[in-house]
Amino acid sequence: MFMLNLSTQKRLFIMFLVVALIPMLTLGVIAYDQSAKVVNGKLSNYNHFAGEKIKTQLDQILEDMYYSAAEIKQYLADSTSVNLQHQEPQTYSDFKEVNNLERLLQAHKKSNIRGIYVVTSSDFYYGDNDFNVKQFKKQDIWKRTFRSGDSEIGIYKPSYYKNNTSHHVLGLIVPLKFSYGVLNNSYLLIETDIDDLFDLMKVLEQDLHSRITIRNEIGQLLYHTKSVEENRKDDIIWMEHTRINNWEFEIRIPREEFYQSSRVIFKMVSIGILIAFILALMLSYIFSNQFTKGILKLKFAIDEVSKGIFDAKLSVHTKDEIGKLGLHFNRMVEKIKQLMEEVREKESTKREAEMKAIHYQINPHLLFNTLNTIQWKARLDGNEEIGKMLLHLTKVLEGNLNFNIELISLNKELQSIQHFFAIQELRYGPNFTVSLKMNEKLERGLIPRMTLQPMLENIFFHAFEDGTGNIDLEFTENNGYFQLVIMDNGKGIPQEKLKTIFTRPNEKVRGGIGLYNVYQKFYIHYGKDFLINTDSVVGKGTTISITWPIRWVDQYDENGNH
Repeated sequence: MFMLNLSTQKRLFIMFLVVALIPMLTLGVIAYDQSAKVVNGKLSNYNHFAGEKIKTQLDQILEDMYYSAAEIKQYLADSTSVNLQHQEPQTYSDFKEVNNLERLLQAHKKSNIRGIYVVTSSDFYYGDNDFNVKQFKKQDIWKRTFRSGDSEIGIYKPSYYKNNTSHHVLGLIVPLKFSYGVLNNSYLLIETDIDDLFDLMKVLEQDLHSRITIRNEIGQLLYHTKSVEENRKDDIIWMEHTRINNWEFEIRIPREEFYQSSRVIFKMVSIGILIAFILALMLSYIFSNQFTKGILKLKFAIDEVSKGIFDAKLSVHTKDEIGKLGLHFNRMVEKIKQLMEEVREKESTKREAEMKAIHYQINPHLLFNTLNTIQWKARLDGNEEIGKMLLHLTKVLEGNLNFNIELISLNKELQSIQHFFAIQELRYGPNFTVSLKMNEKLERGLIPRMTLQPMLENIFFHAFEDGTGNIDLEFTENNGYFQLVIMDNGKGIPQEKLKTIFTRPNEKVRGGIGLYNVYQKFYIHYGKDFLINTDSVVGKGTTISITWPIRWVDQYDENGNH
């Protein structure tokens, strides 16, 4: 009862404020929860993406290294490929063999491979000249290979290059156990620069306080972030495995660091709720005031329209719902004016057609009695051809002179034109052919009376010479519309004339009214919801297509009313 005694503006102000206050805390909680989820999800996705990127790079590096090692090993396994007589080249032939071997090693330096070397058992090597074999053999990877006698791969810092630019490399040592030549019991060493990989890991380690661990396929530790923090059960962990040799890549972040952003979001959401409350007070007042003004203007405009005044329009200055409502109201008024104009035009056209029908109306009884008398006289004189023509003419006129029926079934329209074709055959002889394509169920469809006859008359009188030619009629239905297509192979119509055959002819010129009347009949019954298309090629023929809404005999009366 208290709210009913207040003005509309005050009620809106209170309701807007209450509506804003009730969900505000709920929205704040949801905003915090969803924002935290998004931020944590983004952080999780970033770590996953970084881990996936590191894993992909490792896979690519390992694939290149293993592929190069396999190619080189296969080449060296052939006793005819490298024919070194001495470990250190002493002859011209040795120099050529060494040169070919080093070219082979250089040819397999793909991507960011630091170097490829063949190290003999006597500390002699083939490859780039900046390599210190003795320093290299102090590396743990060499010791493991020497002890196991199998291939070894590892991550370490190179300190045995004369011009060292790499801080971390991934090395692969493959024993070459040949039973011939100076390369017997030598080792193939491939090293790849992985500083870019470590730069990416440093970003995770420094920015996100992540701890990264890399282990090989048997669990041996290859790399671990130096950190004073210990692993905890509640740490956030991402695990990846390389495709080539199943190395394990682990990213571990302390829970406090991972959810630090969530705590910042909580503070920001709390401040946002306070600011939103203040803004809600201000906006509730402003919006309620503007809302009531727009409604009052709309009410005044509706009253004007209800009085029949369609010139008044709403001035719209906003793009909100009230503004859109005003735009739709203005469009509605314009549409009403257009519909009223169409109705007036349609009624004017209908009255004009009715007046012409009255003006040209003939007494059917007088006409039919006269025709029957002529037919009887022709029969007495033995002129059967004139009798048949008068019979068919009578049948045609029976339908055409019935001014009370505006829409007829397709079946009746087709029956009427059968008599028309019979008259033309008596006139020209069997010089033309007619084909009809139509589903039987369409016979119940409605069409304006005398639609086909004017178009067929136009074909016989203008398209055919001595009635010679072919006419194709086709009735179809599609998406709630009938379609009539009439095609002939007559003279055709020039393009400049084709555009005007369904328009009002010049009153001073005789003829041409038939096709215009066809257009008027469709317009009277269907308004603008119909379409007439014409296409013609001079010397080849003409096609006329008419599309109009589907109406059935049992759904509409003879005047087209539902």
